[in-house]
Amino acid sequence: MGKTVTIASRIPMAIRIEEPEGNPEKPGLSKERRSIVIQGAGNELGTVEGLTVGVDEAIFDAWVKANPNHSAVVNGLLRKVPGDEAPAEIVYGYEAALPAPEAAPAAKDKKI
Repeated sequence: MGKTVTIASRIPMAIRIEEPEGNPEKPGLSKERRSIVIQGAGNELGTVEGLTVGVDEAIFDAWVKANPNHSAVVNGLLRKVPGDEAPAEIVYGYEAALPAPEAAPAAKDKKI
């Protein structure tokens, strides 16, 4: 196994990616292909992206190169996460939509 990366997915469910065929002309004669399950965005944490840690970078890059027309590749739903990127905050749904309004001036301070 080579260098590993973290993959962020905005697909709502998990996706299995497979190492491409070694020789497309003779598919039955190639070695056994490795596969990786990339977690989807629909997770118990409620985050926008699902993160899969420890993905073999060579397999992911080869899969992206072999599947340029896959909707996840075309729409940018799968991406490598840089090592220095901080994870997004968890959204619970109870956060205030707007900041609290500023206090109105008292009536005695108002000039008519």
